Amino acid sequence: MSDRPRGLAFAALAAFFALYVLFLYGPTLTILALSFQGPQGGLTFPMNGVSTHWFGKLWAGGGIVDIWAAFGRSLRLGFVVMVLTVVLAFFA
Repeated sequence: MSDRPRGLAFAALAAFFALYVLFLYGPTLTILALSFQGPQGGLTFPMNGVSTHWFGKLWAGGGIVDIWAAFGRSLRLGFVVMVLTVVLAFFA
């Protein structure tokens, strides 16, 4: 293994990678954190208390979309894609 210093190129690539990860996962983590606000909360910081109100509403079916219907649709679509992929790969 070399004892040579890494240099400026390595630092630039490391900074670019850190920004990439931040922009990739940052919005998702922000929305996840904000989803624990109560009914009066919104997309605001600082948070207005901590609650699982929105998760309860989602699992009870009171959201905009029925989560279980969406889950079933995703499973059916995944099964169709799997079958088509296997058939196309078999004939390739």
